[in-house]
This record gives sequence, structure tokens and C-alpha cells, in this order.
Amino acid sequence: MTESEFQEFLITVGYRYNKKSKSAFNSYEGFHTIIEFNDIEGKYSLSLDAQPVSIDALSEKIKSFAAENKDYIAKAFYSSKYKQIRLTVKMTVDSEIDREHLKTTAKFVMDLCKSDTMTPLCRVCSRNRKTGLYVIGTALTPVCDNCIVRKRRQYEKRRDMFEKKKQNMTAGLFGAVFGAALGSSIYILIYQFLPLYGIWGGIIAPLSFGGFVLTGKRATKLSAVFCEIISVFAFVAAEYMALIASNSIMIEKDGGGIAVSEAIELTNMTLTESSYLNSVIVELIVGTVIMLVIGAAYFLKRSLTRPLKISKNVL
Repeated sequence: MTESEFQEFLITVGYRYNKKSKSAFNSYEGFHTIIEFNDIEGKYSLSLDAQPVSIDALSEKIKSFAAENKDYIAKAFYSSKYKQIRLTVKMTVDSEIDREHLKTTAKFVMDLCKSDTMTPLCRVCSRNRKTGLYVIGTALTPVCDNCIVRKRRQYEKRRDMFEKKKQNMTAGLFGAVFGAALGSSIYILIYQFLPLYGIWGGIIAPLSFGGFVLTGKRATKLSAVFCEIISVFAFVAAEYMALIASNSIMIEKDGGGIAVSEAIELTNMTLTESSYLNSVIVELIVGTVIMLVIGAAYFLKRSLTRPLKISKNVL
């Protein structure tokens, strides 16, 4: 189901679509039902933040509804921890059938709201207060006035702290190079004892990223790309120097003394052999992939520390 098809569904059940959160909502006397569609899983879910008079009675109603409609209800439960009802509806190949399934599920949730067996809650403090609907980050969230004021203050404070960190790209790149060089040195040392197919290349990327943040103060998407490129080049150089160091040690053990030039010559010669070259290429590929994963995870973590924007009340 495409986003436009999802919006068409909503019209049939009286829901309003919110572009920022890519989800829809319907409100009734303080209750806010939110519908989100997962295009990858091919499912849409309805959620409602509420506190039932009797959890057992509510759970029984939800289980009964799920059992009666098991052909299209994937999940249906009430979380006592998060004070949230959630029903997940399967998709079929027939959009008309999907529309009827959505209507039936939405009507069931609305009937729960009208049953006088629940009270609406704020998702942040889980208290029965008047709530509005706000897009926090990318999530449509029912929040009471007290919590939204507190969250806005937190956002402004974190935003000010974040914006005060001005990026120094030049200093950051020097730090990234230094970090990559330090990681390469550690890699060369470890390689002499544990040559495990390039997995130790993962040491280089975090040190490069750490060096950039330490000197450049603030990471961005562009700096992440630069750090990854620096790490990859450093890793390739470290792999070559690690091979030279290994050959140098081998020559010394054979009584040839310390001969760096001979070790370089031996390394270059062995790299012309296809089997040896292939094993080195495998090490480089494995190490590069690990560095890319670490870099992506590191940048994601940095992104998650950014303050989440809060929209106006969408009601």
C-alpha cells in the first residue's frame, strides 16, 4: 500500500492524516486513536493511550475481538506497562477487503472509547489529563499541557547546547587523521598475534570518529563521510604495513636480521600470487564493511542525541 492509498483508506473511516508523522488520528472526548502504516511489513496498527477500569475485562474484549477476526488481526493487546492498546492489522491483496478490515478495527477501538470503561491518558506522564496531539520527532504523540511545556523547555535547552557547538572542520579532520593513525598502529600490532581476517580494522573507525569530535566539536553527515574515507585509506595502509611487519619478523627469525627493504620486497612479491592476494582482499573487504557499520552506528547515535522537534498541537 502506497502513502496515497493509505490516505484514501483514512477518508473511509473519518481519520485525519498528518504528513509530518506519516500517520493518522481520530479524537473522541479526549481519546486519540492513532493509525500508522508500515510499508515494509505490509501492516497498519491502531494505538490508543488509555487506562481501563478493569484490565482483565479490557484484555478479554481485545482477545475476543482478535479471535473473531484472526484472519486479519496480527496482534491485539493491552500493555499495562505503557498503558496502551495496540491492534495490528494484516494486509491482503484486495484493497476493498483491507478497507473493510480497517473500518471494523477502527469501529472496535471507537466503541471502546465510548464504553465508559476507560479514561484517556497522557503518553508521557500516564495521567488522566486533557491532552493534545503533537509530532515529537516523527511520532504523533498525545501529551498533556504540563508535559508539553516541560518537553519544550528541554528541547530549547538541548537545542541551545547543540547549536553552541560550532564545528571546526579543519581541526576535526586533523583529529580524524590522528585517530585513524593511532587505530592503524594498534591494528598493525594486533595483526602480528591475531590476524583474524581484517575484523580488527573496526578499531580504526571509532578512533577516527572520536578524534574528529574531540577536535572538531560537532559531527555532521559530511564529517561522517570524511571520517569513513580516512578510516578506509588508513586501514588499507595498515594492512600493507602489517604484512611488511609480519614478513620482517619472519626474516629476522630465519637469521636474516632486521631488513625492512627485504620485507617490502617479499610482501610485494607474495601479493602477486593470486591465493595470497585474494586472502588480503577478503581481509580488506571484511574490515571495510565493519568500519562502515561502526561509522553508521556511531553517526546514528550522534543523531539520536539531537533534540527532537516538537510541532504545534495538530488538533
